[in-house]
Amino acid sequence: MAAAPPPAPCSWADLAADHLYEVLARVPCPVDRHRARLVCRAWRAAAAFDPPAKPPPLPRALPWLLLPAPYLDPDGATRAVCCVLSGCRVHHHLAVTPPRARCFGSHNGAWLFLHFRDTASHLLVNVRTGVVHHCLPGVLGNKLVALAAALSSLPREGDARCVAAAIVANVEAPRQPSVLLWRVGAQRLRGAVQVQQSIAVGVGLGVDVEDVVYHRRAFHLLTSGGHIIVCKPTVLQNGDLGADQELRFFLPSGRSDDQFVRARYLVVSRGELLMVVRFTPQPNQPTSEFMVFRVIEQQNSGDKAHTDVDDAAADADADNAEDGGNNFVVQNRWSSWSELDTLGGRMLFVGHGCSRSYEVDQYPGFKHGIYFLDDGEFYDAAVIFGNGNERRYPCSDNGKWSEGQIQRCFPRSDPSDHSAPVWLLP
Repeated sequence: MAAAPPPAPCSWADLAADHLYEVLARVPCPVDRHRARLVCRAWRAAAAFDPPAKPPPLPRALPWLLLPAPYLDPDGATRAVCCVLSGCRVHHHLAVTPPRARCFGSHNGAWLFLHFRDTASHLLVNVRTGVVHHCLPGVLGNKLVALAAALSSLPREGDARCVAAAIVANVEAPRQPSVLLWRVGAQRLRGAVQVQQSIAVGVGLGVDVEDVVYHRRAFHLLTSGGHIIVCKPTVLQNGDLGADQELRFFLPSGRSDDQFVRARYLVVSRGELLMVVRFTPQPNQPTSEFMVFRVIEQQNSGDKAHTDVDDAAADADADNAEDGGNNFVVQNRWSSWSELDTLGGRMLFVGHGCSRSYEVDQYPGFKHGIYFLDDGEFYDAAVIFGNGNERRYPCSDNGKWSEGQIQRCFPRSDPSDHSAPVWLLP
């Protein structure tokens, strides 16, 4: 008896458009959905299918990890982005950032802060639309560079309410940063030269500012001591930009750790501020652990429980703060950082000036965790200001921390000579 013939091969074209639509509608990455439409007519028909009962809407996009071009690449343009919604796979685009640009921050809507070392220029660029804003022309020179920056809102043409804040370092004193505020796109004409208005924010001598975030109508600057400088942009009577500053002191978290603190980040999550602390076993080693803290308000500083705090040091920090003609107030109430036992269903993406929080329950199949990138050269003068082999960003310490374990979920990247990785925010 002859064997039964093998079954005819099945192709995507044999499936009904509504069945293919159900598959396509559950692909979370928009790039993958677009590529599926290019496979064949069946997928294009599925993409155009209009079912009577639509499935639940897809969650909003998650940040892309921009991997800079490799070391001494002749082009130097960033083309590779890693997509978390696509399983941390790489999407290749024609161009994401211009050649030889150093990314020092990002904002929602695909905005990137870029520094061009050859021309000593700082730009705010939208990689989707190509819109460009000049950042502090004539203020930042060859010896000054912006390390991290944040925006108060989306830049809109003709709207002078968008304010930017940048942590700035000098090549002669890289560990003594200053902070500058300016109106994005707001320029005043003096003679034949357009000048972009900016103001300096005093942070105090010897105070290292590690991160900046905009929260509740004010920029919050996180110091290496875990304190916060709150800087609220204001409009002066003559229409110029001003700022009200407040120094908030924080009590120690109550937990010590024998590992090295590589970085501290501020994240706005569920309407409150979180501080994320990143650890390595030793300097120049890969990330090993994270701790997350939330703000706990304390009683006023006259409380007996707080009299052991070094108030003299606090007064000295306040005296060292240069107000630049703006109001500076030292808060008479202490706060503290309380460690979270669990992330509570959060996905945190941390990066200087661009940390974001997302809810796991909006992303089926995902788990809570902290996604991080290799931005450890924040205060490394040899990398930021150096030449040749000194200017090497490793770009390799990227991954996810979840349930006490580090997962190297992103593809390994080659070192770059012009930029560290950065998040491209949707």
